[in-house]
Amino acid sequence: MNIRVVILGDGPGGLILANSLLRNQQKTDKPMDIKVIGRSEMHTYQAGFLFLPFHMRGYRALTDFQKETRKLVLPGIEYIADTITQIDVDNKTVSTEFNGRYPYDFLVSALGSQVVPDSIDGLAERLSEGRSVHTFYTPDGAVRLAKALEEFKGGRLVINIAEMPIKCPVAPIEFACLAEDYLEQRGLREATEITLVTPLSGAFTKPICNLVLTGLITEKKKIGVIPEFQLESVSEDSLHAFDGREVSFDLLVTIPPHEGSDLLYEAGLGDATGFGFTDRNTLKSTASEWIYLLGDNTNLPISKAGSVTHFQAEVVRDNLLREINGQEPLPEADGHANCFIETGHHKAILIDFNYDTQPVPGRFPPIQLGPASHKLNLGPMKLLGENHLNHWGKLAFKWVYWNLLLPGHPIPFVHSRMSTAGKDMSILEKVA
Repeated sequence: MNIRVVILGDGPGGLILANSLLRNQQKTDKPMDIKVIGRSEMHTYQAGFLFLPFHMRGYRALTDFQKETRKLVLPGIEYIADTITQIDVDNKTVSTEFNGRYPYDFLVSALGSQVVPDSIDGLAERLSEGRSVHTFYTPDGAVRLAKALEEFKGGRLVINIAEMPIKCPVAPIEFACLAEDYLEQRGLREATEITLVTPLSGAFTKPICNLVLTGLITEKKKIGVIPEFQLESVSEDSLHAFDGREVSFDLLVTIPPHEGSDLLYEAGLGDATGFGFTDRNTLKSTASEWIYLLGDNTNLPISKAGSVTHFQAEVVRDNLLREINGQEPLPEADGHANCFIETGHHKAILIDFNYDTQPVPGRFPPIQLGPASHKLNLGPMKLLGENHLNHWGKLAFKWVYWNLLLPGHPIPFVHSRMSTAGKDMSILEKVA
């Protein structure tokens, strides 16, 4: 009898896992029946939402970074386009709106996260008006924001993170830097006050990286940062915090609150915000024996970023194959995250970190071309430093995404567990 693996979600996590699992099926002698259930007609390379408002080449329309989802699923995997209505843990089945019920031996939740602007008083209404409040965290929002930036003539541009967690925590910083570059090109920089308003203590969560990024944007780019701003409401031209502070704007770029999936909460698999109870090292559900989670719908203390989803997919794949072969899953997930941070003017910063090690300076990736005893060569990318090569690395990743990552191929020299090779680990002792 085939081992039935049902994957919920057709975002990056679901597709990477399904395709990679199929490519590695020779690692078990038990045939697998792999199903992916999702409802996205078009799959979007979500990094494109950041670039589209600035009309960057290759990101001038949604069609520049979207492909038909069905064509991204390898032959041998059943793709089911339907709305999931229930996860029945006791009977090990998933129900959908039109196609009925699907039994599973193993279930993987890759349902992602979604923006919920209506959880902040006034935010959803201002977004729907489409005048002074916009977002780049949704397809339609990014398109409308592009038009708003075209029409912007200067004034107070505010980028606000409503609350954490959010997808891609560095994206608001990137937007502020790209806006600074864009407005300078248009001759509007001196006429514009750019401010990042955040609930965090600075631009980023990790201390060393926070110092670098906050210093970069405040000192070099003259972008203001208002930290520890707990957003209560949004009016027509101002943000209002619970402590009484107000920040006025002419154009607000909002990053609304995020939630996971109601399906997880209703099945007893997640908390009230829909983020699934997940073992941080095996990625198994801590609420059900036959379920794994990955990507943005976990409750893990790590960035909700594409790289994290990619690395987690590798761990889930290997642990699924181990369990199918009658072995115990391994605690191989270490919270590895790897992010290019666009800083404008064709430059970017690269960071590489995990649960226990914050971003530090160094070189990336560590490249080993011979046996394990051979000395590692250090890659060309600069860690925690701004340069042009990192920018081109980020732009090149679009090709990697479509041609290596989603089809389930390994990315050379980049592994699911973080390596300390090439990193200046001594800096951690200096700031301890």
